[in-house]
Amino acid sequence: MIILEKKTFEISNIKDVEELNSLSLALNEKEQVSHMKIGKETIIFNCIEIDALLSLIQSINKEIIVQEVIDGKKREYNFAQKKEKKHYFMFKNMISEDDIYVLIERIKTDSRYQDVEYDIQNKILMLISDQKDVLALLRKELFKINPSTIIVEHRKPIRSQDVFNQKFLKTYIYIAVLLVVISLALITSKDTTFITPLMWLMAALLFARESLQRAWKQIRQFHFFQSDVLFIFAILLGIASGAYVETCLAVIVYQFIAPILSKALEHSITRIDKTVEMPEVGIRVKDKQEEEISLYEFEVNDIMVVHPKETIHIPGIVTKGETMLNTYSNTSEYELVKVKKGNKVRSGDINAGEQDIYIRITKLYESSHFIELMNIASTAPVYESKIEKYAKKISQLYKPFMFILGLIIGVVLPMVNFKEYGLYIHVGAIFMILACSFISEESTSLGVLAGFAKAFENGIIIESSLGLDSVNVTQTIVYDRFDGVEVTDEELALFKKLSHMGRSLVIFNDGPVALENDQYTIYNDLTVTEKLEIMDTLVGPIVYIGDSFKDIALLQKSYVGISRGGLSDSKVVENSDIVLIDSKLDKVYETFLIARKMRTNAIINNAMTIIMKLAVLIFALSWTGLPLWLALIAEILTSVFVIRTSTRILG
Repeated sequence: MIILEKKTFEISNIKDVEELNSLSLALNEKEQVSHMKIGKETIIFNCIEIDALLSLIQSINKEIIVQEVIDGKKREYNFAQKKEKKHYFMFKNMISEDDIYVLIERIKTDSRYQDVEYDIQNKILMLISDQKDVLALLRKELFKINPSTIIVEHRKPIRSQDVFNQKFLKTYIYIAVLLVVISLALITSKDTTFITPLMWLMAALLFARESLQRAWKQIRQFHFFQSDVLFIFAILLGIASGAYVETCLAVIVYQFIAPILSKALEHSITRIDKTVEMPEVGIRVKDKQEEEISLYEFEVNDIMVVHPKETIHIPGIVTKGETMLNTYSNTSEYELVKVKKGNKVRSGDINAGEQDIYIRITKLYESSHFIELMNIASTAPVYESKIEKYAKKISQLYKPFMFILGLIIGVVLPMVNFKEYGLYIHVGAIFMILACSFISEESTSLGVLAGFAKAFENGIIIESSLGLDSVNVTQTIVYDRFDGVEVTDEELALFKKLSHMGRSLVIFNDGPVALENDQYTIYNDLTVTEKLEIMDTLVGPIVYIGDSFKDIALLQKSYVGISRGGLSDSKVVENSDIVLIDSKLDKVYETFLIARKMRTNAIINNAMTIIMKLAVLIFALSWTGLPLWLALIAEILTSVFVIRTSTRILG
């Protein structure tokens, strides 16, 4: 199954309300349009390809501006023809080439790829495509064949050549030059000329050769506040302060920062991946023998066994056994359904009985409920959440501020009065080191991903990346009850919890019995139009919680739309920011708790990073002899700790 990536577009330059209404109604009728949000003068929506909608948009107003939203940034949509490009790919963890040949056979039949060739000698896959996301598409296809094999892209072809000697010859030359420079630095240590600091500077720059190369590229691109550029400034100030050996030691320590942080990041990302891990195996019955195989290996008409309390991963027909199923995620119904031989079952149904059931598979795993859930998350519009934006702004202001402060302390003051401020050159170097990174930006993004993962684990699907964090800024909760259903103790308990969250709670009651409560506002038996009018009078931003097709207009009008009806109605799902697929009403309250924990964790990590840096700065100003390597170690420990704790929400 080919998974097409959805894109986000914004329509602006809409003349009046009549034009806005006409356009929104026309777009809403199109099946490919989803997640539509209507503003006063703009419409934001999600679709796979905009080209099919151009004639519709231009028929209403040819002056309308269509912009594609990428990572929260808008750019005029380019309607020009896509350019074909040749791509080169290689493979990692490849045990057998059979998997590669299967992949090649599949993509050769795909019209998006041309001239597909495989270089057996160099293990290179070559093809031509006009797609922007070729690597992502191939990764998804290869994952279905063998999840352990990794495909990577090379920008240009790799030639067969013996590079071993050439590679190590450069290493030998580098080591020889480094030893000569250090020897000269030691021999001239008693020399009062510029030779000694020059040799130590060369040694330090040789140790930091990779950082120096990256810094040079960044300077040529006028990126003066990148980590490598700031670190080179720190080296210059360290040598200028006379701390030769200490500066070289700090450079060596700096080289270990990337691997250490990479390990910490890898650990956190692994935790997130494990939390949202898709089911991988199922039990197949063949020749009266049970065997555990990958779900992707199941074929139509295979027999799968589903034990009590387990989820049905692939749809089919019951051939043996009798049990009760929880079908909420597919039907929005709370009552258990009895199934027996001959009954159809869907992916996502849960065996809530006490007996095994045997199912004859009628579709492949690619069409299952779980793949659909992942598609919802992976094709959602991508924006930076508010907490991520704040962390990014702090980082953008922090680096230039520390750089300027480091220059003033380490360069300007000694030039004014070297006798009094000469020692502060060393302090300036420490300022530059601390300016190199602000790990809270990365940890905040990790924390947001961890929040999404925690929600997914609890049956809460975040369809829009803004959805979860935006819950924190809402001031009013609008809860729309199930139509024609009497209020339950579970619902009343939920209302009580929601009313104590520091927000106004409004209940739209469509049940058979009118409700009254002085702790929150209740409206009984309203039409959709009346509900929309009431929402206009409420204090915003508003989070709306609904469940049916008639709630789509209310979901679109809200700041955050939460649907609690599972995946039974695709149009409702597409127009929601958050989808609840679990039958427990308490999942509504859990959504608010996860959002709050996610933001609290980000605030704590940002505060901890700032406090650590302030502590080191105060210590450096108080003791001008603070070793550079010690400041680096403090930076590393804090960064690793913050990254590790960014996923604490996962438990």
